[in-house]
Order: sequence, then structure tokens, then C-alpha cells
Amino acid sequence: MSTNPVALLRQRAPSLYSEFLPADIRYRNVAGHSEIVALESATVDELAFAIQTLHREASVITRQRVALEDLYTALRLRMARGPDRVIDVNLEG
Repeated sequence: MSTNPVALLRQRAPSLYSEFLPADIRYRNVAGHSEIVALESATVDELAFAIQTLHREASVITRQRVALEDLYTALRLRMARGPDRVIDVNLEG
């Protein structure tokens, strides 16, 4: 059995995704500064803050993905092809 604290948490965690538990968590403190804490030293509150931070980041990524998909669809509807530069395609009208 491993003596690495994160490896032990990964073995004990009741999740199908426990292998993805990070060694460190990151969140923004009240002053807005980034905090990095080793997972085994983190408090339950710090876990909650890290979850909120990841949720915000995931939301931004999702919005970017949807925006890119919308742009791609609009370009294809205007008969743009693979090698065409995005900026060269007329998206008006």
C-alpha cells in the first residue's frame, strides 16, 4: 500500500473519478489572490472553493466552445472550406 497521501486518498475516495484527484487544489481567496494547497492539507471549505473555481473556469471554456461551434456553423453555411481563413469569409447578410 502506498504511503503517498494523495495516492491513499485516490484509493479511499468513493468516486469513479478518484484517479483524477489532483495533488494540489487551486482557488481564489477573499482578496482575489490565487491559493494553492496540497490536497491532503486542504480543508473542506478549501475543497468547496476549488470546486467553485473549477466550475467558473469550465463555464468559460464551455462558452468559448459554443461560440467557436456557432462560428464554424456560420462559416460552413456560407460555403467556407477547410483552408479558408476565418477573417476572409463574408459573414454579413
